[in-house]
Amino acid sequence: MRLPKPIFAILIALGLIGCGDGTSTVAPPAITLANLNLVHGLFCPPDSDNCRLPDRVDLMMEFVRASGCPDVVTLQEIWPPSVALIEARAGDVCPFPYEVILGPQRTDVDDELVLSRYPVEIIEQQPLFLRFRRVLFTRIRHPTGPLDVYSTHLASGADGGPNPCGDDCPPECTQAGAKTVVECQAVQMADFIERTHDVPQAALVSGDFNARPNSFVYRQFTDRGWDDTYLDAGNPECDAETGLGCTSGREGELLDDLESPGLNVTRRIDFIFLVPASEEADCQPVLLPANDLGPGTQLWTELPNPFEPACGPLPLPICWASDHTGVQVALDCS
Repeated sequence: MRLPKPIFAILIALGLIGCGDGTSTVAPPAITLANLNLVHGLFCPPDSDNCRLPDRVDLMMEFVRASGCPDVVTLQEIWPPSVALIEARAGDVCPFPYEVILGPQRTDVDDELVLSRYPVEIIEQQPLFLRFRRVLFTRIRHPTGPLDVYSTHLASGADGGPNPCGDDCPPECTQAGAKTVVECQAVQMADFIERTHDVPQAALVSGDFNARPNSFVYRQFTDRGWDDTYLDAGNPECDAETGLGCTSGREGELLDDLESPGLNVTRRIDFIFLVPASEEADCQPVLLPANDLGPGTQLWTELPNPFEPACGPLPLPICWASDHTGVQVALDCS
């Protein structure tokens, strides 16, 4: 059974709601950000065009449009073919062009990319333990004030994330109690955010953290008083049996999962954390809950291709943009 289009997507298609172009009859949130690990597809079946990467980028861009054209979109597992496809759509998917930001340090296998509606003032990267993983920091000249955005993809089992930190574990990780590679990377990332976030406005921290809620990695952020925006907005925790509220696990034979309308997700490992504003900030962000009529704080790309009557193997449209489900946040100022 196919799920209906999100109401918001229908309203956009009918021209009743704009994408931040001043024509909308619904007041937009003050700040919006969406995040997705857009699987690169390097390990997809042969002759699959990296698990139909062009189709997946197009589907992701339709979600960008349907979710009201977020101020910022953060993406992980980006490599040159996906960069070219994203750049080709960044100028026309919304009424305004997105600036495409990549850091100067790249693996060309698994990089972070940011789409920003507004000018970017700072681009900086922080290498993490073992140096394959990094944090991409962008400071955006947002109408509410300087908006710091941090995006990452922490180590997975494929590059030793669960392995012991070892004898070369950096002192800051040992002192913080990190036992594994990914735990050390989380310590270093949180320290980097605290060092560089030097403006009174709030910051947003997004990505694929390869760790579940209440883990050591997760607590490096929440124990600092930073909000897990999805949970704090009143959304349900991941139910592994139904897939509701989950963001990862669409694995198996990857192309089969991407071409099937089943959710096939079992874990929540993708987060957007909110670093609260200081008292002197003009904007004190308030989380907007999930909302079918406009951008809210909720999952993103969570429906099997709602823009087509059916999806599946070729010649049908693809069902999912990625093996992950994204997350998004919408904030108002108090």
